[in-house]
Amino acid sequence: MAVADKLAQGGLVTLPPEAGNIDAPVFEPNDKWLQGADAAQQKAAMWRWFGTRYADPKLTTPHDKSGAYLYTNGGPYRAGEVLHKRFGTLVPGAVIDQLLEVLRSEVGDEWAPKPMDKESS
Repeated sequence: MAVADKLAQGGLVTLPPEAGNIDAPVFEPNDKWLQGADAAQQKAAMWRWFGTRYADPKLTTPHDKSGAYLYTNGGPYRAGEVLHKRFGTLVPGAVIDQLLEVLRSEVGDEWAPKPMDKESS
């Protein structure tokens, strides 16, 4: 099951226009909106932010013969550290931890940077 599906728990979490430009290649939420959003919207916005920057290493990262990832473009990045650093002053820690639980169940805690083309960086 995809991260977004697990976060929505079978429903769709729609971010309003005031959340930020959800069509941007790299999503940056409106921090003021984020602070006042409900927990489901906070998790959806944090996931969109994280998911536009980081990827499952098995999708983007070469590995050696033993299967160890070769993080040639940086990383691994720990989801917990990244999310708490970016959102820890805006979103309750328990809400961040709920998102982390889903991310860890799907991928683990080590993530690779998402390759960016020149237009999205």
